[in-house]
Amino acid sequence: MSKKKKYALRHPLYAGGVRLQETRASSIRNWWAKRWNESIASKDLAGRAARAHNYAMTGQVVEISPERAVVQGLRKEPYRVKLVFRKPEGEARARIVAALKAEPMMVSRLLSGDLPTEVEGLFKAEGFDLFPGGKLGEDVYDVTTSCTCPDYANPCKHSLAALIVLGEEVAWRPWRLLEFRGISMEELIV
Repeated sequence: MSKKKKYALRHPLYAGGVRLQETRASSIRNWWAKRWNESIASKDLAGRAARAHNYAMTGQVVEISPERAVVQGLRKEPYRVKLVFRKPEGEARARIVAALKAEPMMVSRLLSGDLPTEVEGLFKAEGFDLFPGGKLGEDVYDVTTSCTCPDYANPCKHSLAALIVLGEEVAWRPWRLLEFRGISMEELIV
């Protein structure tokens, strides 16, 4: 009978950063926040995603923006995470912006904290995912991440924690999804 090796419990250093307000996925009430969380969970990283969620709940994400995050891990020096959302460019971007401008009610709903399902369709029609999707082609990913941690896997728990915290921002302000994709609300209102 082989004896299982026991590992000491390791906890990240206390950071006092951003903490999730909605601690359980079941408490999320809108479809776009659920879709964001499902897209992250679908990456088939169950153990890693659980640790990332724990990082997000306990305030290990010290700084966050759609482009980068600072996440406190086990080491004294926090890890730097880079996030790159694939953005529509050229004609694809122009068609998405024109379609949104043509429907002022959609823009109004976005500003009031609602995400019309049609917005997702506009992005899909141009070959883009509004949410952090998976692999789109041979070497094209919808969202790419990199982290200064020594973990060989990508996304690591630090990158996933950053995406989870951004997901909560999206739950309250769905227009942020457009900003992540390079389209500001200001250009839709003008």
